Amino acid sequence: MLGSFTCLAPVHDNASTVRCANHPEVIRLMGYDAPAMPATCLPSEICPPGDPFAARDALRGLTMGRPLDCEAAGIDNQGRTLARCRVESIDLSCAMLATNHAVLSKTAGDCNCTPVRRRAALLQSVRYEPGALPAGLPQSLPNPLPAGSRITLDLGDSNAANRPRSPAPVVMDATPLRETPWSLPVAGALVMIGLWMAMANLALLQIAHERWPSRDRWGAPMDRLDPWLFLGLAAAGASPAAWTALWTRHAGRQQEALLPRLLNITGIQIGLVIGALWWWIAG
Repeated sequence: MLGSFTCLAPVHDNASTVRCANHPEVIRLMGYDAPAMPATCLPSEICPPGDPFAARDALRGLTMGRPLDCEAAGIDNQGRTLARCRVESIDLSCAMLATNHAVLSKTAGDCNCTPVRRRAALLQSVRYEPGALPAGLPQSLPNPLPAGSRITLDLGDSNAANRPRSPAPVVMDATPLRETPWSLPVAGALVMIGLWMAMANLALLQIAHERWPSRDRWGAPMDRLDPWLFLGLAAAGASPAAWTALWTRHAGRQQEALLPRLLNITGIQIGLVIGALWWWIAG
């Protein structure tokens, strides 16, 4: 089976292998090592720590029963076909590394990966060919299955690999789902934060204008501004107005007490903004 081939109805017993309905050989995906199922890690294998069931489910979520385009490169010491497989434009090896459910392999070949593009969600319609239902289920289920019906299979049996496998279901259709407009609530939150900051800045400027005289009126009588109100509004997003007030108005002796605290508040806010930008760009 060396060379290019198509894997139909892929099934995953663990997070690093694929079984195809049209090929009897087990395919070992190249380039990464994933956590092994309980009591299945061989002495010759590298089995990273982690949740093997979560890793297997992550691989299942990538394929979703869709045909795979594979390129076989050889046979490993267990007789499995070493191959790189793709679903649409997603390289399974690179995608598993990107999900942090796997590590670079030292025994299953190299994996030169490019940035992984997330695949859109799919709404799948499944038909079962006559006699192709998994063992243990009644063979008299309607074909196709009624809309909204659900079948739950127990895939955690460790002896399942030694039993004859029934043909896998054949996916007849896959319709792209419309993605949730996640940017709408984010935009709404940003608008609300912007309005709040604008109100806080205007309020602080108004208070400073009433309580502190302008620079050209040095020595004029002044009312003391409540330092907790000043610093509270600055911490709530009005630090630009706080600095503007200190530059354009005369705070008298209050400036010596307010300036170092305002510096601390502004430093924390700048750090939060830089951290949020880094998370937004890197995430």
